Amino acid sequence: MPAPLIGLVADRKKTTSGAWADIESDTLPHTYARAVEQAGGAPILFPALRTHDAGQLLDTIDGLFLPGGRDLDASLYSSQAHVENDPPLRVRDDLEIALVRGARSRGMPIFGACRGLQVLNVALGGTLEQHLGDRLDLTPHRDVVGVFTSHRVRVSPGSRLAAMTPGAEFAIASHHHQSVRELGAGLVAVAHADDGTIEAAETADGTFCVGVQWHPEELLDPGGLALVRSFVDAARSFARSLA
Repeated sequence: MPAPLIGLVADRKKTTSGAWADIESDTLPHTYARAVEQAGGAPILFPALRTHDAGQLLDTIDGLFLPGGRDLDASLYSSQAHVENDPPLRVRDDLEIALVRGARSRGMPIFGACRGLQVLNVALGGTLEQHLGDRLDLTPHRDVVGVFTSHRVRVSPGSRLAAMTPGAEFAIASHHHQSVRELGAGLVAVAHADDGTIEAAETADGTFCVGVQWHPEELLDPGGLALVRSFVDAARSFARSLA
């Protein structure tokens, strides 16, 4: 069977290449595509466009990967933006939320990394804590902007996530200042940092719908590749069920 097709929505950033400076580009770090490929999937990158029909895009893929990136528009969960927030790209927010809701209605596998967990949570009616540094030491989660930090997470025994991770506790690659606050409908917290921050959530309805607050694509060994491979395998099974 061909490799399952994995959809990801690109961010929009200004990039520079040679003499061409500050060119608007639809882009994601290559680490996401590399992780999907190494896990046995075929990544497909969607630009963030308002003209996209989420259902049509979902018709072309077997699994939805929600990658990291900038903070969501706080109005999506009825909040005012924190001064530390990134400028939002609302078109990307809206497209990913529509894709999550459509994928959930189809039972299509979903996997979220960092921002991806936050998108998943907001799409299902949850809220976000906008700046962890207001109440705890932010350093373990994000110290220097643009540099991944490392801290340990504890995974709930018996969870789907526990079956995919290298142990009950392990170190991850982290770069975030926001986190899940109120969980969205059907989501259960299944991993935490030592300070109590929710580090992962999943659904308990039998479908593959998992989000982690870290970056498995940046730390494939140990554990990161196993997470992505489990998701890709679920996408393959989903494709077979429709064949």
